Amino acid sequence: MHRISELKENNEAVFRDIFNEYQYPLYRFLYQKIDSEFYAKEVVQLTFIKLWKYRQQLDPDLDISIQLFRIARTTLIDEIRKLQTRDRHYYNYGASPAGKGIPDDSTTHLISYRETKAKLFRLINMLPPKRREVFKLSRIHCHTNNEIASMLSISPKTVEHHLTHALRFMRPFFSLLIIFYILVG
Repeated sequence: MHRISELKENNEAVFRDIFNEYQYPLYRFLYQKIDSEFYAKEVVQLTFIKLWKYRQQLDPDLDISIQLFRIARTTLIDEIRKLQTRDRHYYNYGASPAGKGIPDDSTTHLISYRETKAKLFRLINMLPPKRREVFKLSRIHCHTNNEIASMLSISPKTVEHHLTHALRFMRPFFSLLIIFYILVG
């Protein structure tokens, strides 16, 4: 409670102490939610930026850790929504009637397909190396879990673990139906 008062008085040393104390717990919390080092680190940074920016609005009767984790959770939700909004914008491109300088449906579908496929491969490349390899062998090269386990000298349960975490990471960005459509289509 005392630290919140000091934060409100623009005490940068207290802010640094809070950052040093909570950056890793926040990172672990976010990483468990999205399974992405990059996005977990980004949201941690945004969380501390918001903490400083809105320090005057902090509740002095509520523990700093509760407020920090709330900021992190809402920031993560906001970032996922922004990505989904951008995706919808791309998918809706050309939705106006044809003949007014807007591509027809077949061109629009081709553009959407290419953009979606490119995004999928960017997401795949963000996966840790072993998880990326397992995902590609499973979803792109259509190997069974047992085949992948044999090829990589790991257990089928480990293959399943990698696939589960890969899909959990991608789910906020794509529905499973879109992933299936891209890989099969």
